[in-house]
Amino acid sequence: MSSLMTLALGLGVSGTALADQGDFSRNGPNYTSDFEAQITDVMTNGDYYGWKDLIEKRVGDGVTADVITKDNFDKFVEAWKLANEGKIKEANMIKRELEHPTV
Repeated sequence: MSSLMTLALGLGVSGTALADQGDFSRNGPNYTSDFEAQITDVMTNGDYYGWKDLIEKRVGDGVTADVITKDNFDKFVEAWKLANEGKIKEANMIKRELEHPTV
């Protein structure tokens, strides 16, 4: 099981590729092992621009780009890592923070 989040966090992307509606425990309909390898590489390296490029090409998800920014990408990576460790509850807590930041 892997998870990235399409928020990517369902926002949409799952630790894997595209999580089903931001559910880190499920692969989305656009999941491929090739995409997962690419996402794993950019997430592991904390490469915001590489991630953004992959997501925009793969899903054309403007919402994701609006929610996940260079400023909060580290939090997103943290959620992705937690989801990949099977810590879905913790990953979803961060997902909610990203979706609904308190200002």
